[in-house]
Amino acid sequence: MPSSVKPVAFPSANGETLHGQAQSRPTNTSQRTKSLWASPLQRSLPDPSRRRQNTVVGKPGNSVKITDDRQLPDKSSVLRTVLSSVTEKPAKQERKLTTAADIRINATRMEPSDNSSVFNPAPLLEIDSMGKERFIAPHVKYMMKEPDDPCSITESLRHFPEEEEALNQDITGPPKYPPSNLTVVTVEGCSSFVILDWQKADNDSATEYEVISKSTGPAGNEESVMVTNQTHTAVENLKADSSYEFTVQPKNVLGVGPPSEAVPFSTESADPRVSEYISGKDAIWTEYPFQSDSYSECNGKQFVKRTWYRKFVGVELCNSLRYKIYLSDTLTGTFYNIGDQTGHGEDHCQFVDSFLDGRTGQQFPNDQLPQRQGYYRAIRQEPVTFGEIGGKAQINYVQWYECGTTIPGKW
Repeated sequence: MPSSVKPVAFPSANGETLHGQAQSRPTNTSQRTKSLWASPLQRSLPDPSRRRQNTVVGKPGNSVKITDDRQLPDKSSVLRTVLSSVTEKPAKQERKLTTAADIRINATRMEPSDNSSVFNPAPLLEIDSMGKERFIAPHVKYMMKEPDDPCSITESLRHFPEEEEALNQDITGPPKYPPSNLTVVTVEGCSSFVILDWQKADNDSATEYEVISKSTGPAGNEESVMVTNQTHTAVENLKADSSYEFTVQPKNVLGVGPPSEAVPFSTESADPRVSEYISGKDAIWTEYPFQSDSYSECNGKQFVKRTWYRKFVGVELCNSLRYKIYLSDTLTGTFYNIGDQTGHGEDHCQFVDSFLDGRTGQQFPNDQLPQRQGYYRAIRQEPVTFGEIGGKAQINYVQWYECGTTIPGKW
């Protein structure tokens, strides 16, 4: 990360282009997350004295600072101050909410522990950036992130160590008992994913789990099923401001066992700094295998999208929030790396419709990057140029980006 300040330009609500400065942000994740904990099911209640102040953020440049982290502003004033340019939301469905105070008294799902700084029974701010109340229930735990950091599935999963697969297991029939303590772990400020964590029954023969996610909306009921051999998994591509129900069912080679208790959850509002779609005008991400000049840690599905600056953006997924970004002049041509003359690609998040300066992959000195052809620029909004990047060209490029934008989108 360079020590200089990079100029930034982005569109305002009235269509004008605003110019300003973006401070280089810290990339040392270890300063924000102290260590890994074994499970979110064994957490004590947070110490209020350790809580830090936060900011309710809307569009860049508009924020409301809260000096008392437990005394919240009136919801209507937040809407007026933070997002005065946002049109009125449709009336939300009525649901009964448990208050944060109730949770602190009745939290019975977690056992006391000294590891209290990662998983919390209530959010730091009980309303999101759009003024909606965040979902609070005994089976829901909250993780915090810095307000200006993009949401990251990879960073969140670092708190859930991988489990070793059981060997020489004596399986005589399907699993007999359901998983217990199914917990929804959500990151405050992130609406597109949750992490589900559960407890395996003692002496059970489950080798895998089917994770069933259901949502109900105007288009009808939708269901997604995924399989894992762990007792936790990330559920991605969720819709903002939507209601879900999650169930986990154990299975082995001889059949499936009884499902867990279903648990509800409602996602918070979308971060308006990440992506605001205008119906009928924005291109949609399309799965399409393209040829790339590969320099990437990601090897998942590939998606392409035509952009307003007459180039194709190609992304290769690590997951829905971490991906490698490429550019190409044609759909059938080579998709090239993107270089940054003044940073390490943080402002390349513009190519996936994010106002945030993103988190990027390992940053090597220029002389350790292979010299190759690619596109490059110095600042956000600047047109790209094609030429040599890396090596003697002294132009950086990286292996992945996290911009807060979910790709391919929502189910």
